[in-house]
Amino acid sequence: FFSFLEMDKMDTQMDTDLGEEKGEEGEQEREIEPSKTLISNVSLIKKSVESKGEPRFIASVFRQTHMVRTKLTAEGICAFIEAVLPSDSESATTLKQFLKAKKTETKKVKEEEDDDSGEKLKSELPETEIYCYVLALMHMIDAKDANAIQLSEICLQRLSSFNRRTLDAFAAKVYFYYSLAHERFGNIRDARQTLLALHRQATSRLDAIGQETTLNLLLRNYVSLKQYELAEQLRSKTVLPSSRSSAQQCRYLYYLGRIRAIQLEYTEAKECLTQALRKAPNNAAWGFKLILTKWICIVRLLLGEIPERKFLSSPSEMRSKLLPYFELTSAVRAGDLHEFALVVEKHKATFEKDNVFNLITRLRRNVIRTGLAKVNVAYSKISLNDIALKLGLQKDVDMNNTTSNNINSEGAIECVVAKAIRDGAVDAQIDFETGIMTSNETKDAYSTSLPGEVFHQRVAYCLDVHNECQRAMRYAEKGSTKTNETKEERMKRLEDEEALREFMEEEDDYF
Repeated sequence: FFSFLEMDKMDTQMDTDLGEEKGEEGEQEREIEPSKTLISNVSLIKKSVESKGEPRFIASVFRQTHMVRTKLTAEGICAFIEAVLPSDSESATTLKQFLKAKKTETKKVKEEEDDDSGEKLKSELPETEIYCYVLALMHMIDAKDANAIQLSEICLQRLSSFNRRTLDAFAAKVYFYYSLAHERFGNIRDARQTLLALHRQATSRLDAIGQETTLNLLLRNYVSLKQYELAEQLRSKTVLPSSRSSAQQCRYLYYLGRIRAIQLEYTEAKECLTQALRKAPNNAAWGFKLILTKWICIVRLLLGEIPERKFLSSPSEMRSKLLPYFELTSAVRAGDLHEFALVVEKHKATFEKDNVFNLITRLRRNVIRTGLAKVNVAYSKISLNDIALKLGLQKDVDMNNTTSNNINSEGAIECVVAKAIRDGAVDAQIDFETGIMTSNETKDAYSTSLPGEVFHQRVAYCLDVHNECQRAMRYAEKGSTKTNETKEERMKRLEDEEALREFMEEEDDYF
């Protein structure tokens, strides 16, 4: 960490005059007040409406709003509402009642805004009105105000009175805060019917962002209540839109990975969760990436893989919260059932809070497999009773309040070892007469199909990245190339093209 600080200092000393000017501009941007940011967002909303819903302007609006989210106050939002909405607007009166701002501070902020913009800020656009609702919902949820549920329902009713495609992005935000308000201050099950109706509406209207948002909210609704079968039925019967946002795609892959992990499809679960982690922002969404890292760790352990130390120790922002999973990985790597049981018992509350405790209970078989694999490599011949002692099977059974005679019997040990051999975790043979496990000779990995399989996985990943990049590129619409040119303009264009063609032919003949 200190090395990075030293590098930053060296970079600062080596900056040119141009770099210093950019630094001053960056400081000025950090000092921008929330009121000025909200006012600039109104102009971006107008540009978006004039350009018939250009997504770049709406993305800038939400990005700038997120930057000043922690600085927003009820007084500032009320001042903004008074500045941009008409005085006779019913929505303005409703929002002020829910925000309950102090009039003295509101007037003070409003005077500062009026000095800069005056009456030019007044806007009768439905997009500006819904944006005010989004700001109020955002502030009330951050302030833990339970009235956010009622306000979100009022906003949904107001949205139903409009039929404008430029409202799709704002409507998606309202859907999200409607579900979030029910999840935090009410019962998330109560929002399901409304979300299903909104999803059908978005699908029939070909609203891509609304369809993605409502689908992810419904998956979250089902998964949070552990109704994985209903979530899979909904997912399998839903056709995803071709143009998808990266944020919604990350959420979709996360929920799909959780569903696949519960359904014992660990390979597909690992692919979905890993893709979601790669698509997540680099320097943001630490909570989302923390959850993904925990689930990827458990799924990899269930697949028989051991996550690297670097995967669980970097970045430093998540290192302390990943400590239980680091200890769990160490116990699985050691193949000691006694140590594994102690770690699970110690961090049981954390695992239950992260909703991974049911998956961790499935790791006992993997611990036995790992221990048997280590014993198989270390010993060419070993008795079954010694295997039970080295793996801690007797201690594990004692902690579960069962008799040790059953596990020490050769029949029970034979079942454990024979199952590991049949599953391919151990390459050995059992001599039932003497009760000894004999290891087979180790084979060269390069003489097997393993290198080809690994190479195939890497090639498939590169092809997937290439295809996703192609789909993410922005192409001009088919009708955009057509222009309403007159007959004279068309004749002139054809003459210019013909002259250019003759000129190129002459040039070719010359060379």
